[in-house]
Amino acid sequence: MLFSSATFLFFFLPLSIVLHFLAGLFPKRGRITLQNLLLIGFSLVFFAWANVDAVRILLWLILLNYGIGLISLRFRKILLAGVILNILTLFYYKYPNTAMGWWSDLTSTTRTWDILVPLGISFIVFHNISYLLDIYRGKTQVNKNPIEVALYIVFFPKLIQGPIAKYYDMEGELKNRKTTLSDMSTGAERFIIGLAKKVLVADILAATTDDIFGRMYTGIDVPTAWLGVLLYALVIYTDFSGYSDMAIGLGRFFGFHFQENFRFPYSSLSVSEFWRRWHISLGSWFREYLYFPLGGSRKGNVYFNLFVVFLITGIWHGSSLIYWFWGIAHGLCVMIERYISNKKWYSRIPKAIKWFFTFFVVSMGWIVFQTGSFTDFKGYIKDLLGLNPQPLTYHFAYFLSNRVLFLIFICAVCLVLLGRKGVQEKLKKWNETSKVFQAVKYVGLCVLFALSLMGVVSSTYSPFIYFQF
Repeated sequence: MLFSSATFLFFFLPLSIVLHFLAGLFPKRGRITLQNLLLIGFSLVFFAWANVDAVRILLWLILLNYGIGLISLRFRKILLAGVILNILTLFYYKYPNTAMGWWSDLTSTTRTWDILVPLGISFIVFHNISYLLDIYRGKTQVNKNPIEVALYIVFFPKLIQGPIAKYYDMEGELKNRKTTLSDMSTGAERFIIGLAKKVLVADILAATTDDIFGRMYTGIDVPTAWLGVLLYALVIYTDFSGYSDMAIGLGRFFGFHFQENFRFPYSSLSVSEFWRRWHISLGSWFREYLYFPLGGSRKGNVYFNLFVVFLITGIWHGSSLIYWFWGIAHGLCVMIERYISNKKWYSRIPKAIKWFFTFFVVSMGWIVFQTGSFTDFKGYIKDLLGLNPQPLTYHFAYFLSNRVLFLIFICAVCLVLLGRKGVQEKLKKWNETSKVFQAVKYVGLCVLFALSLMGVVSSTYSPFIYFQF
């Protein structure tokens, strides 16, 4: 079930909000338990919508990690064994086909791993590991309440695509929370903005992007190939940040406050800064549970630690070797930037050049996510350089429609203006003090919501890009 589907918007979401509100009218002693049970039920239905059989896997992981937590009261080291078991679970479902592909290349045989891969398995496993490691590190105590542990793992806004919420950050609101009118208002604003990003920008640009990449072997000119790179950079950002906005907004509806997952990453002046602004919850997870335990910047070799983190980041994103290459490439950029950051000549480089280089490197890396293999990646690079010998079938002007041009302009204005700190502070001040600004904002949100609903009703199935990870 998609956040941007008619079923979710017109049935699932209103019903879950109403029942959660009604459960909140019960006496305080049983209110949270009842609300948690309702949210677990809705989350399991949400997860089962994609594949009912996968629910058994999800329930098994809940029981496994809850049980490991209880056993750790007597045998603390079982927590580390539980972490390893969760990692092996992730590899079991996500990576065997890659290993079999290597084996097939060596033996000239063909074998595949025909097994159901639960949607969002990477995010689910990372939440499980967070629970166990937070106990091991003394950040929290073993939770003997299975309802709270289950809700932490399955809560549907973050279940499939994040943001990744560390257990100790979410623990307090699992036990006691209250949804205020301010939360509902803020949640609605974030949800509408996220929905508009997905339906009115990402889905529309994705149609042109898929068309361009789909013709890489049938003949596209060089400007069209570069247009595809630009469009996909905008698509993956508006698609993923749109999902995160919706997830954060949904969390507010039910009294949960998730951390921001994006802070205008395309305004970054370095790849290192980009990773502090992009998929923040994943970066925070790796920093706390991998980078710091390795020694961070204080112990051991900081360059080795960075290399390991980005290699694992690539492996986490996909089983194909191309994703590992993507992670290593980003890691090398961060390592080089760290080495030259204190050099005088580096500080003299104009910000515009730093921005262009960062955006170029990141955008080129996104080609990996659209192609998914070394063969197609190399094929598209040839298109960018004009080295593919196929006769041209479509030219640049065919793909650059007025609608695409308008959306590129809107994205550029929003990323350039709204990403500036001074603009953000001014907007925040107006929102707090100006009734005119608030009136314009609410009218704008209503228009965006109406346009988004029309887009939802008239569009076909369009899954979020990060579902595959």
